[in-house]
Amino acid sequence: MPWRPRLFTAPSTAIQRRLERTSLVAVLLGYGLLLVVNLQVFAQQRYQRQLDIMRRAERVVLRSSAEQVDAQTLQRTLSHFSTFDLALWGHPEGFPAGMVMPQLSSNDLIVSTPALRFQAEEQVRRTSRPQTFDAEGRTYMVSGTTLSLGKTPWSLYLLKDVSEDVALQRQLNGILTAAALLASLLTLMINRRGIQRSLRPLRRFGETLSAVRSSSLQQHRFMPGQEPDELQPLAHAFNELLDRLAQSFERQRQFASTVSHELRNPITLIAGYSRRLLRRSHNLSEEQRHQLAIVEEESRRLGRLVTGLLAITRAETGSLQLELQPLSVCEAVQQAIALAEGAGERQFLFCPAEGIDPHSLQAWADRDRVVQCLVNLIENACKYSPAHTPVEIGCSSTPSQVELRVRDHGPGIPLEERSLVFERFRRGQHNAGIPGSGIGLAVVSTLVSQMEGAVSVEDGEGGGAVFVISLRRCPRPSDPRLQPHRH
Repeated sequence: MPWRPRLFTAPSTAIQRRLERTSLVAVLLGYGLLLVVNLQVFAQQRYQRQLDIMRRAERVVLRSSAEQVDAQTLQRTLSHFSTFDLALWGHPEGFPAGMVMPQLSSNDLIVSTPALRFQAEEQVRRTSRPQTFDAEGRTYMVSGTTLSLGKTPWSLYLLKDVSEDVALQRQLNGILTAAALLASLLTLMINRRGIQRSLRPLRRFGETLSAVRSSSLQQHRFMPGQEPDELQPLAHAFNELLDRLAQSFERQRQFASTVSHELRNPITLIAGYSRRLLRRSHNLSEEQRHQLAIVEEESRRLGRLVTGLLAITRAETGSLQLELQPLSVCEAVQQAIALAEGAGERQFLFCPAEGIDPHSLQAWADRDRVVQCLVNLIENACKYSPAHTPVEIGCSSTPSQVELRVRDHGPGIPLEERSLVFERFRRGQHNAGIPGSGIGLAVVSTLVSQMEGAVSVEDGEGGGAVFVISLRRCPRPSDPRLQPHRH
């Protein structure tokens, strides 16, 4: 079996929704990046301040210990440098017991809390870079360095309370976050309005496309110069397409006119001469009369086929003329039965719904086209019904519609085929050995839709199929819409 590439299609989404999502993501990413940069800036500022303080502390300690190194001088220097939120202490490297700290009055909390000093020194032993840690509900930044005081290397530690800084940063971050969310919402609303206005020409373009009909090709034209730059090529292509369609429909009209003149007249002559010969066939043999009957029947069938094709072609090209006016349902059914009875021996039953007077029931439709539809449905029912069973024609009504029903006693139509049998050249699965072209039901569907009605098929009680034509019910005689008009 040859390999075929699989096509993966994403679910369809409105362009406006895609643009709004993209805009929202872009705005959120932009403000999110701004917040991240703000956090980094604050952290970098604290880091840089800690380094500056540490370098200043180094210079102060080295200057004070330039001549001699003793614990009292060093403690005095550390006490002068330390403040209420900053502590500087040290000890000979590798000898914590020789620690020199500032006096308690300089920084009571830091100096009087050994656990805090031990945690700070532990942080420095991990890395000499300034770093932040939390202890006892406060936030501290610590850094360390090694100095040579005299001939002895000393470890110097700088601990600063940055809780106020961190709290201020968090407050500013909250304000910035709220401002970013508000700005994102405002930006989204502005973008949504802009996107809607930008897509308005595209919506108008789609509305124009959906309004195009075969009878109004010249009425739906674009002015490319008045369209956005992106739609101008589409406008030119659309206008050219309308020109090609207009030429194609014109050729179809000419073809329909030619077929009407060149085919219908010979077919009518053949059928007429065949019927005349049959009426004078007393001197012909039985086989000759049978052959003449076949010619007459086939000429009638060919005539109906040509008439149906012409009706479909004219409907598609917009040249089908309908005269919609009040139609007596009873008279239309009787005329259709009379036409169908000439095609062979078959019993036809007119069965109006209970409680309905068919003589007073009127529909808003074209008389000739309704009769044509009924004849097609009756002949279709004759094909699929056994010879001894009747074809039933019924009628019913609702406040707004009139329904004509043609029922056969054949095998019925499966549910999955009911929408297909009304397509041209499509026939159901129960058509073996039954002649037909697949045009009759397509003609019915086309003509009924042109009369603003609908046609469907149902299951009949006890088997068979019921074809239902729904037409507009004729309004009251006083209604001005009752006046006939051309469609």
